[in-house]
Amino acid sequence: MFLLQMSGVPGAGKSTVAAHVVEAFGAVVVDYDVIKSAVLDAGFDLDGSTKAAYEVMYAQARHVLAQGHCVVMDSPCFWPRIVSEGMEIARAGGAAYRYVECQVQDLELLEQRLARRPRLRTHRRGMDSPPVDLGEEPVDGAALFREWMGRVQRPSGNYLQVDMQRPLADVLGEVDGYLNG
Repeated sequence: MFLLQMSGVPGAGKSTVAAHVVEAFGAVVVDYDVIKSAVLDAGFDLDGSTKAAYEVMYAQARHVLAQGHCVVMDSPCFWPRIVSEGMEIARAGGAAYRYVECQVQDLELLEQRLARRPRLRTHRRGMDSPPVDLGEEPVDGAALFREWMGRVQRPSGNYLQVDMQRPLADVLGEVDGYLNG
């Protein structure tokens, strides 16, 4: 049994890899964006929704592990606590901790992916267009995404970084090898 923590900027391919892990390993995905969208829909303010969504994500991951299922935690991992909580949840649940960072350096490719994906309330509408709850004012998306790329937190131990600009079959094979190892 494992707990896989996904990481990377929006549009990098975390959810694509997570969906593959569900199909290949029978894991259950605990998706931060799904949870936060529901929390916002329930009437929480923006700041409160972030904290609530992470706490629900951690609790749900613990619950699913306790039921004997592998877990995929799908969030960007921009803060150290996200990684430390994932590691602790895995340890407490008797699961192997795994971490996969999806990387995309090509900002134009990220923009294309953001435009094509099914959109939740918390998803960006484009690199320069924040989620609906952050307003309509455009931002310098390129600068923001470069900053986020530098903020991704990583565990000190064994983890996998995948270049999501490569063919998806190659990336998924690499992920499978890492999870089976």
